[in-house]
Amino acid sequence: VGDGNADHQCWERPEDMDTARTVYQIDASSPGSEAAADAAAALASASIPFHKVDRNYSSLLLKNSKT
Repeated sequence: VGDGNADHQCWERPEDMDTARTVYQIDASSPGSEAAADAAAALASASIPFHKVDRNYSSLLLKNSKT
């Protein structure tokens, strides 16, 4: 999870960015249930189209969405 305010102040190509990137970790003292839920939903939904073409990858995505 990054700093949205700082990210939205920078209007240049990602390749040209040389500013410090502040990173925050989600834990018991700094909850981030919304970001964690978004990530879990993205992993779970990404597992669906891979189910027929790559079951191992699909299973990995689904497993990681639950942890």
